[in-house]
Amino acid sequence: MKGRLMDKLKTIYLPCIGFSIAAGFFSAIIITAFKLLAEVLIGLSVTIYGAVRENPAWLPVLILGAAAIGLIASALYFLSNSSRGGGIPSSVAAIRGILSFRWLACLVILPFSALMSFFCGLPLGTEGPCVQLGTAVGDGVVKCFASDKQKGWCRYIMTGGASAGFSIAASSPVTAIIFAMEELHKHFSPLLMTVASISVLSAQFTAQALSSLGIGSLGLFEIPELAVIEPHRLFAPLIIGIVCGLGSLLFSLLYEHVNKFIHAILNKISVRILFPLLFATVAIIGFFISDTLGSGHSLIENLLTTKMIWYVTILVFLIRTIAMSLSNTAGVTGGVFLPTLALGALLGSLFGNAMISLGMIDAEHYILMVTLGIVAFLSATSHVPVTACVFAIEVLGGFSNALSVIIAVTVSFLIVEFFGAEDFTDAAIESKIRYIKKGKTATVVDVPLTVQKDAFVIGKQIRDILWPNACFVVSIERAEKRHGNHEIREGDIITVHYKTYTPFSTAEELKILVGEQSPDTKRLMSPQH
Repeated sequence: MKGRLMDKLKTIYLPCIGFSIAAGFFSAIIITAFKLLAEVLIGLSVTIYGAVRENPAWLPVLILGAAAIGLIASALYFLSNSSRGGGIPSSVAAIRGILSFRWLACLVILPFSALMSFFCGLPLGTEGPCVQLGTAVGDGVVKCFASDKQKGWCRYIMTGGASAGFSIAASSPVTAIIFAMEELHKHFSPLLMTVASISVLSAQFTAQALSSLGIGSLGLFEIPELAVIEPHRLFAPLIIGIVCGLGSLLFSLLYEHVNKFIHAILNKISVRILFPLLFATVAIIGFFISDTLGSGHSLIENLLTTKMIWYVTILVFLIRTIAMSLSNTAGVTGGVFLPTLALGALLGSLFGNAMISLGMIDAEHYILMVTLGIVAFLSATSHVPVTACVFAIEVLGGFSNALSVIIAVTVSFLIVEFFGAEDFTDAAIESKIRYIKKGKTATVVDVPLTVQKDAFVIGKQIRDILWPNACFVVSIERAEKRHGNHEIREGDIITVHYKTYTPFSTAEELKILVGEQSPDTKRLMSPQH
């Protein structure tokens, strides 16, 4: 018994704690530096656009400058597949083992590519790149410091790094941990929970230390105290939930059509042409309508204090939706989390104003309607109702209106579930998969794997193992009879079923998990079988 506990200490607890702390620490440092640079360039972008509006004669220079930056961004596009498109979908695809990931290229190229997007005012946010940088850091920590027997920790620590990145970007440590379960993996595991929690704590302590030195800042929004809505007016959150659910369906429909349009365009023209055109178009629109520019952070803060004319609100919603979809689908680097929150804020503001004008609710409830719109739209588009509720309470001050939050979030989620709308993250990943797997043939394998001595899976339960993508455990035959203990032991035979486009890579992943297999088993896993 004592020997087994020591083995678990060496093979599970110490690596889990050590790698998770390292991932959180390095993620906090790198992401804080990235956010500081982003804030500088975003501020400079706002200044430049303001100056051009005061002197429209400079508009041609602004357009040409945006096109030139788009041309540079298109060059970076070809240097790293891991840095393309939305940061969260890319991270999810890597963490789930769906797509390959080059951590060093991502750390080097992604910041520059993302900063160009922010400088030109594309409707993309910093939180996606922050999550992606955290994912790269987690991957790099294992690749650099783990032994061959510890390589199985890679996707776990990538999860920790991604959670740390989200917690720094959104200043929401608790939400980040829930995000790891509900969005990154879509299932709960005690081991994943532990890794995410330790990484987030490490990142938060590091960020707090940097902030105390005057480096970086904490906090996402400055939310005034929300007025508590009376029980007889709980129809208002219900209305916001319905509106955001239907708005999410419209968003999904627009994204689907934009996705098809972009892929049709890419079959005819190069990214080197598309990016300059896209960047220049955003600059032209942004010159006339400033609220269409940027991540949406300043837009949300403005909506919390200022009411927008209804037809302008609708116009900004449509333009930002289309521009964000175009940018994301084309592969421009940047996040969609904050831009999505901005769309929800627009809907909350629009219908909050309408209900106030009709005398349905008091003017003091306007800010609450905006915050409910934010979380209800997040819940609907990303299918993360629990994350949305926790985010509302932790970041948006919704604790005193918890019932309103739950109503709005649940209703919007039920609407998209009823109509079968696809999760935005999964839709973005599917788009990437179709592009990469085009013309390739899948191999389907059913194979029994024998757990070898010192294999990574030993001491863990089936639910804790991050198997290769599309790999399912069919059965497990225990090497010895035991009651009340579901841990995997040496000699256990685990039969798995999987579908893969890269048989060799999948076989290598399984080797890292269960150890070297016999020649007969290897032949079963080969594409010739």
